[in-house]
Amino acid sequence: MYQSKELTETEHEFVQVFIDSLPPYIARKQIEKCLGGVIANQSLSNADATGEGPEIAYKVGRNIVYNTETLLVWIAKRYGVEKIHKMQRRLKKT
Repeated sequence: MYQSKELTETEHEFVQVFIDSLPPYIARKQIEKCLGGVIANQSLSNADATGEGPEIAYKVGRNIVYNTETLLVWIAKRYGVEKIHKMQRRLKKT
């Protein structure tokens, strides 16, 4: 469902920033910590259960492991990513 959407320039930037600082694969139980709370482990579990999770995942024993790039692209496509400019944040505070 989310695989056909093309990434925006901002979404590409989001993916690249994380890829540069993460290992190539991440266990589901470590995703919240590795991504700074961007997505909850349970959200991924729920998406996997309905067949809507990231395209590349492996079951290793009792653990689910995701390809980092595929996971980040899935997050960007599913939730969208927008850059918030500092001026916009200041205006919302006033």
